[in-house]
Amino acid sequence: MEIERLKTLSAEDRKHVLENESIQITEGKYVKPLGPEELAFYKDQLAEKSILQATILDELKEVKADFKARLEPVANDISKALSAVKFKQIECDGTLYKMADFDTKMIHSVDELGNVINSRSMMPEERQHRIQVLNQHSA
Repeated sequence: MEIERLKTLSAEDRKHVLENESIQITEGKYVKPLGPEELAFYKDQLAEKSILQATILDELKEVKADFKARLEPVANDISKALSAVKFKQIECDGTLYKMADFDTKMIHSVDELGNVINSRSMMPEERQHRIQVLNQHSA
């Protein structure tokens, strides 16, 4: 039997011939070549689905941007809190006052609330500061 002639038979006759003349029947997946009409169908479907995918991906970008905008301040707060716990200090803006303690020969940086922020030993020129201040007031 000519294989190409199978296409010309009715569906019922083709099935009858295939079942009676085949040497083995198996079920499974296989690859089938496409005709021009089928290929055109898949090309149209590809175009449609690509446009739909692009639209959905644009929506996803917007949703992700919204979530990112909501998540960013929370992540920053977590980072600040983690840094505070890790280093046992926080960064602040404000006025610092440099205070000299001539008895201990130390310079202290103090904030507006009176908290000592840091301390260090006086430099030689800072030890003479009182004399310079007194000289300026008496002049």
